[in-house]
Amino acid sequence: MDSTFDLAVNTLAPAADLAQELLKQLPLILTLTAIAIGVVLALLARRNSKATVVASISVQSTLDALPDAVALFNAEGKLTAVNHKLTSLIPFRIEPENLTNSDKSELYAQISPDEMVVDQARKRAREQTPDLDSTMTFELPSYGRRSLLVKERPTKEGGTSISVYGSVSPRGHRMNDPLTTLASRTRLVQELSQLCSEQTIALSLIILDLRNFRQINDTYGREAGDELLKQTAICLRRSMPTDALIARTAGDEFAILLTTDFDSVSVELRVSELLETLRMGLNVNELNVPVRASVGIAYAPEHGRTVSELLKSADSACAHAKFVRDNMLVVFNSTQQRDAKHRHQLEVGLQQAIEKRELALQYQPQIDIKTKMTCGMEALIRWHTREFGQISPADFIPVAEDTGIINQLGYWVLHQAVRDYQRVGKFGMSPAILSVNLSRKQFEGGRIVTDIEHLLDRTGFDASKLCLEITETALSRDADSLHQQLTDLTSLGVRLAIDDFGVGYSSLLELRDYPISEVKIDRAFVSNIATNNHSQDIVGAVVDISRSIGADVVAEGVENQEQLDKIDELGCDRAQGYYVCEPMTATTFPDVVLTS
Repeated sequence: MDSTFDLAVNTLAPAADLAQELLKQLPLILTLTAIAIGVVLALLARRNSKATVVASISVQSTLDALPDAVALFNAEGKLTAVNHKLTSLIPFRIEPENLTNSDKSELYAQISPDEMVVDQARKRAREQTPDLDSTMTFELPSYGRRSLLVKERPTKEGGTSISVYGSVSPRGHRMNDPLTTLASRTRLVQELSQLCSEQTIALSLIILDLRNFRQINDTYGREAGDELLKQTAICLRRSMPTDALIARTAGDEFAILLTTDFDSVSVELRVSELLETLRMGLNVNELNVPVRASVGIAYAPEHGRTVSELLKSADSACAHAKFVRDNMLVVFNSTQQRDAKHRHQLEVGLQQAIEKRELALQYQPQIDIKTKMTCGMEALIRWHTREFGQISPADFIPVAEDTGIINQLGYWVLHQAVRDYQRVGKFGMSPAILSVNLSRKQFEGGRIVTDIEHLLDRTGFDASKLCLEITETALSRDADSLHQQLTDLTSLGVRLAIDDFGVGYSSLLELRDYPISEVKIDRAFVSNIATNNHSQDIVGAVVDISRSIGADVVAEGVENQEQLDKIDELGCDRAQGYYVCEPMTATTFPDVVLTS
């Protein structure tokens, strides 16, 4: 290779000058490539001399020796030369020798019909920015969807231009995600920036977040997590149009940029089908793993005309989708942006709430319906800030779950509740049972059993007096893993309760599958139980099945004597609600119990 360059340089002195020009115009291209292209251009300039044949051979030989894929175009934009690296990289539909004198758009059409259209946008953008880099996307039979970084530069040699394809610098390596081979966030932003500068092409930007990636990663290991990301990438490629730019923008986040002029209904239908495919499960190391995802969609120019505006809009929509429920797609609107700002404020505030001592616990007593004696207390978390005042758990618990703060928050609640219970016990007023709510997210990390065991060991708390409550809806997710953890918890001696039973539409027979001690009937059935036959039938059935498995039944949300009488008639064991007693602090709990 060195001898080829030496021969050409010795024969053609102008090559060095051209190489210097190329080095200035192509700072991101390797020096060796720049020198070689300079030699090629000098050889091209000599094609009309007596050494035409020798020069032509030297041009092709030098081009083929380059480490990068290169094409040369004349002043009319016609292809004059292409090297072996390019023809091996791009699946041209005709023989390489027949490409000569092709127009640049025709060349790109050989890569993908859509690239001819996109190239017109490149031309218009390059009129404003001559040194603009871009990307092109195409299909390779062996590798699937691939993309190339395109660097096009004019020269001073009669209006000719050089196009170099591919990544030739450390910066270029950041254009694609090495794990999934999808585009990187850097490349997504670059492509989006170029298209936004046109402001003539309708765009759809889709952000997809994998909700249960962390759980899968923690449960099955990092290798399984990586495989899930790869399978998700394959699923996205199959589900989206061939001209879509698909990127992995963060650990478990993907983005899809559609430039085809789809209407919003078509885009949202396609995304809905994608979510259903993910929900049905992907093959991860021979396991079918259901994937929960949230999707946010933003359209240009309606939801933004710049890169930052579109990304912010799509991110806001995705954040709102997470808040609503899993496998949800949300299209951006201005209300979501305000909600996203508020959620961000809550997230930042939650991270500091424990240190600032803004969090507190209150306790609501439970009574034995027959004896009317206090037999339990449920810990309820409260958050009061100077900026927002009292914040409802319904607002900040979902934020804590989405951000992972729930694990720290949940452990604080457990530890504080145990300490408060022990303080109440000093007055001789300890109720029989301390109930604490657990989020389903606390089970996903696989540490909840260890955390509870350490808590019991450190505090010396009687495990039989601790009741851990999980919601009915949590039972339907990752049933095998959850069942094992619940079994392990009961082996420690703690009690388990199913909270809000009735709203998740679980079969009553499913209660037999879990080692539970209590079933808490949701307040929705208690509120009209005095007059609604349907609610009475449900509560009666829950009581019957609970009796058969040895579990107590607790009615929540009791607001009047009529409701209390009816749940007593139907066989409930305990009652909880404002009619029984309002929530109170640990310091006032003994006095209230004594008074009642």
